[in-house]
Amino acid sequence: MKRERLSWALGWASMGCGLTELTFPEHIGRVLGAPRHSGLLRSLGLRDVANGLGLLLQPHRREWVWARIVGDALDLALLAVTFRLPRANKVWQGALTLGAIGVALVDLYAATKWSAPLLRSGAVTPSLGMDVGSSGPLESWRGSGLAEDVGVNEQRGEESEPEELRQRRMDEAARALGLPKLDEHGTRQ
Repeated sequence: MKRERLSWALGWASMGCGLTELTFPEHIGRVLGAPRHSGLLRSLGLRDVANGLGLLLQPHRREWVWARIVGDALDLALLAVTFRLPRANKVWQGALTLGAIGVALVDLYAATKWSAPLLRSGAVTPSLGMDVGSSGPLESWRGSGLAEDVGVNEQRGEESEPEELRQRRMDEAARALGLPKLDEHGTRQ
């Protein structure tokens, strides 16, 4: 399933669950044996609506899926507490718990499906155009002042510093940036 479709489906599922919790909190509370906790159910509904809107409006942000997983854990913990309540409808509790487990598994699937490509693409660490398969020139940062801006104390004045000293400072800056070492022809060593 494509990422956009999965995000769309999770977003609408969140909206549906959230609107149900906002519309019928007393009925849900009665089924779970906690009729006085309609305020808590409304807040859970608001959380689901917010997650749903986030997934629908920003389908490429995986933070919304992780927010759903945290919400699933909270929902399952609260459902576990309701099993001790004497007035709860055990059949409906079991059905709601199985549904919450199923939703949690789908959310975990979505989170792992989204995490893998992002880690492989190099999106976690910023690239300076120095990747092995990069089409950018390896020396694009040299001469731009970038190396001088990385903690190299350049003496300002009329006199120009010797080329050897300048090259040594450039090499130190390249090491500080973690850039590849280049030979005199501009190729990697």
